[in-house]
Amino acid sequence: MNIEDELRGALDVSAPPPTTTLDLVVKRGRRRVFAQRAGAVLGAFAVVAGIGIGAATLNLAAPGPQQADRPDAGPTSVENSVGWPRVNTPPQIPYGTWSPASTAPPPVGRAVLSMPRCDIAQRKWAMKVPVGSLQLNDEYVQKWIGTVRERLPELQVSDLAPKLDGERYLENAVDLSDSGGVGSVRLAAGRFEGTPLQYADDNIWTSGDCQPPYRTTLPDGTIVQLHGVRAAEPFQTLLQIMEVFRPDGLMLQLELTNYSSKDLLPSKEGSFWERVGAGRATLPLTEEQFSRLGPAIAGVA
Repeated sequence: MNIEDELRGALDVSAPPPTTTLDLVVKRGRRRVFAQRAGAVLGAFAVVAGIGIGAATLNLAAPGPQQADRPDAGPTSVENSVGWPRVNTPPQIPYGTWSPASTAPPPVGRAVLSMPRCDIAQRKWAMKVPVGSLQLNDEYVQKWIGTVRERLPELQVSDLAPKLDGERYLENAVDLSDSGGVGSVRLAAGRFEGTPLQYADDNIWTSGDCQPPYRTTLPDGTIVQLHGVRAAEPFQTLLQIMEVFRPDGLMLQLELTNYSSKDLLPSKEGSFWERVGAGRATLPLTEEQFSRLGPAIAGVA
């Protein structure tokens, strides 16, 4: 037998079984932590770059993979003014940048924002009563207004805004005033069949967020979910939505806007409001101020 035959014979054996040593596990863990930290640094760079366009309230997206189909709602870390963790699922990748249309631009002198745009997902779980179709009784609405005043003592909160007899979308609004102008917060309600977690997960991307929303779970099982700020027409409207999913199947939706009842006029048909005023340049509440209203309204009977 020559040397070549001996080498072939030596190689013609089963491979040794794989082993996992402590040293290998530590090395893998370090690589994973390094990758996570690198992603966080890249995300921070994205935020710093976004500050240059003058919008601390913008819904900035850090680069990352597409959204997960089944989010893990467990907290990772809490380092934000809201004090709630974000839903633990990857962010969406923006498909473009929002800018105001030429037909309804911001007022002269107002900074034009350039904001990332992400997909608006459709709900997979149908609502038993769609949001905006449930009439809340007057007692509940007055308690809600009292709660807003109690939680936001630093702002001037108006009485209930006027309503239209033929209005199809049922909501209740109050104006919020400070030195920056007048905006509003609007309350609508619906009902669902299922668990709060099912519907909270189903609504993660329905507001066009790029980053996952903030979320907190109250002792009774109620889930409060706060979405990011997005822009819309006309006049560079700014909107932010917070959802409350109660165990009894009641869903409450709060929408914060940079316009008020003073910027609206009834349509000719009298079935909806038309925007005629540009509103204020910013939202009337910070994310921290807005987050106060979710848990508070969840307990209003």
